Amino acid sequence: MEIKYKIWLEHKGEVISGNGKINLLKMIDELGSIQKAAQKMGISYRHAWGMIQRMERRCGFKLVKTAVGGKEGGGASLTARGQEFVQRYLALRNNLDKFIKEKFNEEFKRKAQKTKA
Repeated sequence: MEIKYKIWLEHKGEVISGNGKINLLKMIDELGSIQKAAQKMGISYRHAWGMIQRMERRCGFKLVKTAVGGKEGGGASLTARGQEFVQRYLALRNNLDKFIKEKFNEEFKRKAQKTKA
C-alpha cells in the first residue's frame, strides 16, 4: 500500500500552479524555449502560452521573460521571481512529501506491524 496525493496553489479560487505547470516552467528555463518545452510535454505552444499567462495573471507577477526571434533567435527563460516561485514550490512539495510519507507510515505501516504481532 502507498499514499498518493496532489497539491496545487490557488488564489481566490483560481488555480495558479501545480506539478504540471511547475514542470512547464522548469522546462522553459532548462530548454530556453516555450515551444521546445511545450513539445517535450506533448502540448501545443498556444496551450503552454495560455497556461503561463493565467499563472502570471493569478499570481500577480511575471514568471517568464521572452525574446523575439530574428537573426540570433528568440527564446524564453524564467524571471528572477519565476525562478524563486519554482524553487519555493519545489521546496514545499519536498517537505510535504516527507511529512505525508512519515504520517502514512505511522498510521498504516507501523500499526499494521503491531496488529500482526
